[in-house]
Amino acid sequence: MNELFLSYLWKYRHLDQEIKTESGEQLVVLHPGEQNTDSGPDFFNARIRIGDTTWAGNVEIHVVASDWFRHGHHDDPAYDHAILHVVYDADRQVFHQNGEPMQTLVVKNQFPAWIYDRYQLMMQNRQWIPCLNQLHSSGSGDFGMWAPALAVERLQNKSINIRQLLSGCSGDWEEACYRHLSGSFGFKINTLPFELLAKSLPLKVVRHHCDSMFQMEALLFGQAGMLNQAFRDPYPRNLTHEYQFLCSKYNLKPIAGSLWKHLRLRPPNFPAIRISQFAGFLCQTQARLFNLFEKGTLTGVMDDFIISASAYWDSHYLFDKSAVRQRKIMGGSCVKLFEINGMAPFLFYYGLEKGQPDLCERVIEFLEQTSGEQNVHITRWRQAGFPVGNAMQTQALLQLKQSYCDKKRCLECRIGNRLLTEPG
Repeated sequence: MNELFLSYLWKYRHLDQEIKTESGEQLVVLHPGEQNTDSGPDFFNARIRIGDTTWAGNVEIHVVASDWFRHGHHDDPAYDHAILHVVYDADRQVFHQNGEPMQTLVVKNQFPAWIYDRYQLMMQNRQWIPCLNQLHSSGSGDFGMWAPALAVERLQNKSINIRQLLSGCSGDWEEACYRHLSGSFGFKINTLPFELLAKSLPLKVVRHHCDSMFQMEALLFGQAGMLNQAFRDPYPRNLTHEYQFLCSKYNLKPIAGSLWKHLRLRPPNFPAIRISQFAGFLCQTQARLFNLFEKGTLTGVMDDFIISASAYWDSHYLFDKSAVRQRKIMGGSCVKLFEINGMAPFLFYYGLEKGQPDLCERVIEFLEQTSGEQNVHITRWRQAGFPVGNAMQTQALLQLKQSYCDKKRCLECRIGNRLLTEPG
């Protein structure tokens, strides 16, 4: 037994219809109150009736009554005005500071035992989601109603990172946009080195050279720590020479080249290819990245991301190592991920900060009109019978998996709630 499950029973009123306090008085829950996720009592503004008296106030929940003292509540005035102490086992009497006994509800044997049995099965399950064995009876219907809220929750979570990034840029929205979008070129596995690369190369320097693909590549590859060796091919030798001049001019310090990862990456996703494509993107947009958001929508922006690496990379994936000639164009699936994971969260956060809810709504509309991404988690959700047609649904499913299933927050999940309590 744990407090999370007891709070769940109280919040959703899964206790027996006829319940009594430890002193034997009839108790009716008029309203369980608002659950508190911060410090202080577990539920605020609850309304209950004990006997003929109606009470309004806070409710505290513990597994055993002695936790009241173990947690130091007896010395904390914030808890002295609690109207009810909900416990699984009353192993000790609790008093108000004036000496009066606190009203206590012992829930042991006052709720359906099968709910707790199902909960334990979920908590003990080691499959990719805790409720996989029960999903045949419910799931996708609840998700359909919950999906928009989950998608917004995921965007809000990403907004936290963007807020921190903006703070690190001293409130400069354009610099923050540049750093945020650069991370998207890392496609998760190289997100961090791309963000560090952009941080090491200020946008104002980029804009001085965004009319030259050669200089842009020299700056990016140099700052990426990839031009610190002797090369055979003329092109990387020329890049090195140009970078040495620019590095001295702007007093730049490169990041460690060891940060870049190649393991389990297909060659078209190698860091050098993505860096060259990023250079092409900066040149194509003239590094005026914030202009992309002035349209107020993501529809039609895709053309700005139809970019390719420079000609040298047509026959290379790494410096000095020739390969079969193939133009390195950023494909449609990569562009879609860039829009979903890069553009959409930034525009959503911008709308929040600027008090423009219409921008936030347009992001959701864009996700609904865009086909969903494909990965191992989405494949599994599809196999489980969940809708994965558009990006709003797939983003919602990723949020469900990462923030609820992986953390076993089944008691806070609409699907888990249904599976725990539906008859049968």
